[in-house]
This record gives sequence, C-alpha cells and structure tokens, in this order.
Amino acid sequence: MAKNKVNTDSFEYSFRKLEEILSKFENDIEDYSLDDLLKNYQDGLKYLKICRDKLKDAELKIEKINLDLNK
Repeated sequence: MAKNKVNTDSFEYSFRKLEEILSKFENDIEDYSLDDLLKNYQDGLKYLKICRDKLKDAELKIEKINLDLNK
C-alpha cells in the first residue's frame, strides 16, 4: 500500500508548519538557541509567503467566478 505523499507546497501544510513555529515562539522560546530561532523565523517567513500566495490565488479565482456568473 502506497503512502500518501505530503504536498509541501499546499496551503494546509504551510499553515500547519507556520502554526508550529508560532507555537515555539510563544511557548518554548527559552528552549531554543538564537540560531534555531533565526532558522525558525526564516522558515516562518517562507511558509507565510506560501500561505499569502495561495490565498491571493484563491481570491482571484473567486473574483473570476463571480465575474463569470454576472455576465
């Protein structure tokens, strides 16, 4: 039986990873070195960009659907 491959470019994956990073910053920050925090910050920005891009794409698709329906 084949395992489901995780789509690391999906909104859901990126949002989940972003939540994990934010949780580290909010709850466990003292457990990480400065280098770890910087790496997590950098990763968080990457996941935030993916989420924003996916949301923007969805917004544009919704606008197009609404325009097509109103023709």
